[in-house]
Amino acid sequence: MLKLSLPIARKLPLALLGSALLVSLGVGTASYLIGSNALRNSAELTLETLASERAAAVSSYLTAVEDDLVATSRSEATVQALRDFGGAWLQFKVDPSAEVRALYVDSNPNTDNLAALETLGTTGAYDVTHTRFHVGYRNQIGRRGYRDLYLFDLKGFMVYSVNKGVDFGTRFAEDGPLAGSSLGQVFAQAVAIENPDDIVFADFAHYAAAGDLPASFFAKPVFNAQGRKVGVLAIQLPSERLDDVIGDRRGLGETGEVLVVGGDSLLRSDSSFTADNDALSTTFAAPVLNQALGGTLSTGETDSYRATNMIVAAAPITTRGEPWAAVAVMAADEVLAPVTNMRNMMLMIGAALLAVVAALGLLFSRSITKPISRLTETMEALAEGDLDVDVRGAQRRDELGAMARAVEVFRANGLKVAQMTEAEATRIVASQAERAQMMQELQQAFGNVVDAAIAGDFSRRVDAEFPDAELNALAGSVNMLVETVDGGLSETGQVLAALAETDLTHRVKGDYKGAFGKLRDDTNAVADKLTDIVGQLRKTSRGVRSATSEILAGANDLSERTTKQAATIEETSATVEQLANTVLANANKAQAASLKSQDVSRTAEEGGVVMGQATGAMERITSSSAKISNIIGLIDDIAFQTNLLALNASVEAARAGDAGKGFAVVAVEVRRLAQSAASASADVKVLIEQSASEVAGGTKLVAEAASKLGAILEGIRENSAVMEGIARDSKEQATSIDEVNVAVRQMDEMTQHNAALVEETNAAIEQTEGQASELDRIVDIFVLDDTARSARTEPTAAAPAGRSGIKGLQDKVRHAAKAYISKGNAAVAQDWNEF
Repeated sequence: MLKLSLPIARKLPLALLGSALLVSLGVGTASYLIGSNALRNSAELTLETLASERAAAVSSYLTAVEDDLVATSRSEATVQALRDFGGAWLQFKVDPSAEVRALYVDSNPNTDNLAALETLGTTGAYDVTHTRFHVGYRNQIGRRGYRDLYLFDLKGFMVYSVNKGVDFGTRFAEDGPLAGSSLGQVFAQAVAIENPDDIVFADFAHYAAAGDLPASFFAKPVFNAQGRKVGVLAIQLPSERLDDVIGDRRGLGETGEVLVVGGDSLLRSDSSFTADNDALSTTFAAPVLNQALGGTLSTGETDSYRATNMIVAAAPITTRGEPWAAVAVMAADEVLAPVTNMRNMMLMIGAALLAVVAALGLLFSRSITKPISRLTETMEALAEGDLDVDVRGAQRRDELGAMARAVEVFRANGLKVAQMTEAEATRIVASQAERAQMMQELQQAFGNVVDAAIAGDFSRRVDAEFPDAELNALAGSVNMLVETVDGGLSETGQVLAALAETDLTHRVKGDYKGAFGKLRDDTNAVADKLTDIVGQLRKTSRGVRSATSEILAGANDLSERTTKQAATIEETSATVEQLANTVLANANKAQAASLKSQDVSRTAEEGGVVMGQATGAMERITSSSAKISNIIGLIDDIAFQTNLLALNASVEAARAGDAGKGFAVVAVEVRRLAQSAASASADVKVLIEQSASEVAGGTKLVAEAASKLGAILEGIRENSAVMEGIARDSKEQATSIDEVNVAVRQMDEMTQHNAALVEETNAAIEQTEGQASELDRIVDIFVLDDTARSARTEPTAAAPAGRSGIKGLQDKVRHAAKAYISKGNAAVAQDWNEF
């Protein structure tokens, strides 16, 4: 009932509007879905590539840190530093920790940079050792980006630190104040290691001695040339180094970034979108993270990070502790922004086109229904006998004009009948009754046709078999009007239906004028415009597919050459590494020979000292012999005097007679003793004189031996200086070759990464080629007129636009490759220039 109650003035514009709306919704929905899927797939591929690349970069950096730790621990300089620092540490008698901190922390003039102090200017053992090794270690952590470097003795004392924080000089053994810290734990693990190749790693944690900042530690025991453990070397790695490795946001738009996440779902790096440091304070939880931590590259979405719906790709990072993952994120709104803008633009354009179609439909329906309504009113007035009514529209040149002119004839005939005589009037009345009957039949026929037309049925016609030629002409005009409307709407409907079925070859071909002519021209213009657009899309998609095919061929060639180059650099790296090992072995041998020469020199100097002491002892013996000779002379004098006294006593005892006999006996004994002492002293004097002669000869021989030993010592010193120079030059040569080896290894890693990137680029180009083929398939559903298409593409075929577009794209690729190679690795720029 609702359909029948609507007048044709509304049905016509609604039919046009509905057809246009259906076509717009179908094309717009398909375009939005295809575009959004393509953008999402492209974004996921980009994020996967970035996550894999940054994961490889972090793994390479951690490997480089481990290699640097191993090289430093095996360096003879580190072994010597631990030996010297350990010996100097023992010379602090009371409290070594407090004394060394008082010297290098409390009395340090550079309070803002304690590492700037190289020497105290004293001759103390610790200051001499610090002056010798500090600059090298300070430069090393500056080049590598470490926060600090530590040396521990086997008792757990931190005997050396570059930056000398609050932990400097502290004991880290099990009973020390920092034994429970991360650094204390890695020291305990490292000091228990017996395999020289093992390394200890501590994941990032808050370290109180570093201002409670996140810190990670690498540690390794140090063994001397005899394989004996002499201490522990440790390195503190700040989280900012991971930010430097993964912080490049190129290719991530306005909202994208790459993060490093640990097995506890806490960030190990800092986000550039927050003011605070996010390391160990911000969590990232998503199913893709769990898959990446399990070793699988994965993609997905999450809304738990930054309270935004994110597209996520995560790649695994292997560490010596819990696994990490490199997570690349980008806001889904930013990824889908182009297709969203396209959707909004299509909605606006569709709304504008619908408004235009609605206006055209309204104007078209009014141009048909309004004149018909006026003619109907005029005919009703004439039927009621109003012959003064104004018949409008007779000047029109279409069927409506013909109908208006026929009605004008009826009105003129009515006026003539009014002016006739009674007889004529009677005859005319009879004729008028007959004509009224015919008019009633004609009006009924008109009504049926108009009602059918209002209901959308234009198949009904007015029977033109009246005895009156004018009525037949009027009926023919109405039939022609209905046929014109039916033909115009039918052809327009067929064209719109063909457009809905993606067939763009149909056109409205009837000969129409006025509003029907404008409707025909507008419908054909829409079909022609869509044909041009689809033809251009088809040509563009084929050009893109051809360009991607050529780019893919070039990229495959580039991949093959990059692989060969990587193999060559790998062989060069192995050769340089073997040369570095040989030079390092020679340097160690030269260093050992230098140490042997120093030991011999030191032994010879000690022998010279002993010779000097022996000479002094000989001189003292000679002096003692002289003194003993004087004493013996005194004893001879005493014996002589005693003998005289005994002789006198005997004389006096003889004078005394019997009373003096006992005294005489005593005097005789005293005399005998005095003679015995004199005889013994004479023998002793002879022996002393003989000993003095022998001592003099020995002194002369010792002096000659000391002179010979001095000459030997001078030669040993010169030999030791030469050996030390050879050892020092060999060590510098080994260090230079080691740096060359590191550079070649980094070049090898970069080339390997370039090869991997080329493979990923090939995959991306293949996917782009697949998407271009998919676009071809989508565009091919539209049926185009071959004649029109060839006519439209003929001007461009003369100028091989496809080849010029492909050549321009190849030039852009070549320019980008040259720029990347010149910035990334100048050593291989010549090879890439051939590409």
